[in-house]
Amino acid sequence: MPYVSTYELEVRSYELDVYDHVNNAVYLNWLEHGRSKLLQDKGFNYLSIMDTWGVQFMTVRTEIDYRKALKLGDRAVIRTQVDRVGNTSVTIAHQIVVVGDPEPAAEAKVVIVFTDAKSGKPTPVPEHFTRLYA
Repeated sequence: MPYVSTYELEVRSYELDVYDHVNNAVYLNWLEHGRSKLLQDKGFNYLSIMDTWGVQFMTVRTEIDYRKALKLGDRAVIRTQVDRVGNTSVTIAHQIVVVGDPEPAAEAKVVIVFTDAKSGKPTPVPEHFTRLYA
């Protein structure tokens, strides 16, 4: 079973658009934090994976399905997990759920390509990463 990282946030006023719901671009920040936390939960960060495994974590695709509007003061939980492991890439699944509501407010898939930290060329997903997260 894949490892699931979670964190909770409260929607802040500066995250709202003119319609008084969370601006779509804000979700990208939340997802980025979810991926960062996924690494941190196991003792890593974007810089340490360069030092430890010699790789970088490069986002190449993001898909978001917005299902319900989030409003000021809503408490949301962001869930992040590895959905699929390929040769040089992984697909990360995110789910954003308002506390108390079982239906997701948004779901996203983000494709990450592992690249060699020196050359920038795609490199196989580190086995250690797969063991820890998938």
